[in-house]
Amino acid sequence: MIRLDIDLSYLTKNFQIGTQRVNEYSTKSIDEIMEAEAAQGNTQAASFQEDVLNDPKELVKLFKLQSARNRYAILSNMNSQDLEYLVQFLEPGDLLMGLMFFTKEKILNLIYDLPKDKICSILFNAFSPEQFLKMIPEKEINKFFDSDKLDKNQILDYVKTLPEDKLNKMMQKYMYQETGKTQDDLHMSKEQVVKFMDQLEPEKFKTALKCFEREEKMGLILELTQKDPKLFTEFSKNALTMPLTQLDKGEIVKNMNKLEPEDLMKMVNELPDDILAVVVTQIDPMVFAELLSKNFQDILAEIGIGNI
Repeated sequence: MIRLDIDLSYLTKNFQIGTQRVNEYSTKSIDEIMEAEAAQGNTQAASFQEDVLNDPKELVKLFKLQSARNRYAILSNMNSQDLEYLVQFLEPGDLLMGLMFFTKEKILNLIYDLPKDKICSILFNAFSPEQFLKMIPEKEINKFFDSDKLDKNQILDYVKTLPEDKLNKMMQKYMYQETGKTQDDLHMSKEQVVKFMDQLEPEKFKTALKCFEREEKMGLILELTQKDPKLFTEFSKNALTMPLTQLDKGEIVKNMNKLEPEDLMKMVNELPDDILAVVVTQIDPMVFAELLSKNFQDILAEIGIGNI
């Protein structure tokens, strides 16, 4: 039996069941009390199902569903499937609060399992693109240039904006990687470098890009992603989640507010049942009453009077 702090005056006023008789029914559920009363000729009790159990407003009054304690008492008697069903009726803010029951490590793992575009929504809610690029290792920046989705013409347009000394430094590093010989006296004009790069086969072109200094590589990435923000998904998940590890748990959760409710629900449903029941307790009392009336008549039949 689920024992609740029930409004006893409601029983007295609407069903003419006095305190003494209520005490006699201490081992029975409300449903059983009404059956017993109806058998004794109590006509109001005979219509309990229709007048109360099928009327959400009356359920809120009788079972004091405005009380979080009463809602939790009911929810803690539900199984995993029922609790997960009810999660969809929570507000996004309630779902975010539910995430706080996870450890920081678990939250980061849940984020890692999201598609990259959704990880980006969290990342760039917390950090600017410039901050992100400064926070990741250079090897992750280099991996970005392995993508086949980068526009070569846009890249060469950016290269044309760089000073010749930066271009020659890149060329010296590139030639050393290709030949194993230093060419400190190498000097090419901007036009020569651009033409040289334009004629490189795709893999060699990627190698050349990686030979720029970090500052130039970051500038190129910012230029490309400004024109096509989806290119941020070309970074690895490790890179995209790395900056989030520097935030505390509350800051991470706060920056997850742009996720779809369905994503948050899926995460919250991984909580243990006893904790999930606490989270679902935030459900709106009237919504809860409507759901109990429509889908959980078996639960309502188990409710009895507590602390008689």
